[in-house]
Amino acid sequence: MQKKYWIIGLFSLLAFTSCKDKKNKKNDDAKEVPVLTIQKKDTMVSTEYVAEIQAKKNIEIHSRIAGLLQDVAVHEGQYVHQGQLLFKINDAELQIDLLKVNANVKQAEADVSIAKVELNQAQSLYSKKFVAKNELDMAKAKMSAAQAKYAYADAERKAVLQKINFTNIRAPFSGVMNSLPLKEGSLVEDGTLLTTLSQLSEIYAYFSIPENLYFEMMKNGELDNTTKIELVLPNGSKYDFNGVLNNAEGEIDPSTGSIRYKVMFPNPDRYIKHGTSGKLIISKYQPDAILIPQKATYSIQDKTYVFVVDKNNKVKMTNVTIATTLHQSYLISSGLKAGDRVVVEGTQSLKDGQTIKIKK
Repeated sequence: MQKKYWIIGLFSLLAFTSCKDKKNKKNDDAKEVPVLTIQKKDTMVSTEYVAEIQAKKNIEIHSRIAGLLQDVAVHEGQYVHQGQLLFKINDAELQIDLLKVNANVKQAEADVSIAKVELNQAQSLYSKKFVAKNELDMAKAKMSAAQAKYAYADAERKAVLQKINFTNIRAPFSGVMNSLPLKEGSLVEDGTLLTTLSQLSEIYAYFSIPENLYFEMMKNGELDNTTKIELVLPNGSKYDFNGVLNNAEGEIDPSTGSIRYKVMFPNPDRYIKHGTSGKLIISKYQPDAILIPQKATYSIQDKTYVFVVDKNNKVKMTNVTIATTLHQSYLISSGLKAGDRVVVEGTQSLKDGQTIKIKK
């Protein structure tokens, strides 16, 4: 009987030892991976946008009268002041026309003076009943006709003076001259493009955002919380001045589904030119942000997941929402909270529910 109990005890000991060995072996086989404990922290969130840079003003200057280009008073790239003479179109024929219309005006003035004398005389005689009323009416009619001729002659003179004024092409504002395709002696027509003029004291950088992002940003007040706007130039350098965000345009482009914003930058040295390309970096302060390394995530069917580690060191697939990308990290808007532990590397070899060992 004692031998029987001894045999049973032996088998129980062997079974316990076997289970313990299997458990130890299972623990030994658990994959060892690095784990990160989530902590909230204040950070600056930066977003990049492709920018189209324009001058504060950039206009084409056209001739408003035909003629020979007599003088080009400026050169390409020159800074000119408002009202400064840029081009002179020959006005010799117009000066002759002016002499003619001036003579017509003087003749019309004389006719008005004569008609005025005759009218005064007719009024005096009519008041003394020396002439009939129809003679007074005739004098009034001659006066009206003379005044009409004078008005017509004066209008002709003003038209010629306006044409002469059009031969002097002046800067509508202070700015920088661009290319000058025509030289002195060139024949220009009414409407010929002479040059373009850029006002570069300030420049505007335009960028577009999708309409869904626009409404989301307006809802969250993200554009209002913008703290810094930087301009990266084509050579990769950052511009010396920060920009100021202006209002958006009044409509959404139906062809692209986006809306344009503009950022104003000072340009005191006129360093930035109209048509320059660039990139905007718009940064805003984000309190209590949750950041995780990009390598901690993996994607399945356009969704992003991480492995969250529970208190028993088992991993669980957890869907997260990425707000924006920051260098090698993601800013998470939902799916994680402070204190959660996530697997940082080795997610490709893990399965949901698997037990891991935390790498020290």
